[in-house]
Amino acid sequence: MNFNSAYDVLCSNYLLLKQIHNYAHSISIYNKQVQTRLKWTKEEDQIMDFAISLFGVNYKKIAEVVTSKTAAQVYQRLRYIKDRQLMQQ
Repeated sequence: MNFNSAYDVLCSNYLLLKQIHNYAHSISIYNKQVQTRLKWTKEEDQIMDFAISLFGVNYKKIAEVVTSKTAAQVYQRLRYIKDRQLMQQ
């Protein structure tokens, strides 16, 4: 992969992430400052998975993309998923 194609991929991923962020922000169902307990939706899980592929396990950056969740909620979700995977093995 040459520099130009790598740059194109990075730009398209950035644009896709920006679109996801705007969409997630537009459908945010509650203000983050209100600590209401809501279940994670499939869409939030998919957005989180995509953000992990871009940022790794950086809870603050993932929470910026999954606008309806805080960094602490992202951390708890990843811990819960990891624990479930370990129990299924």
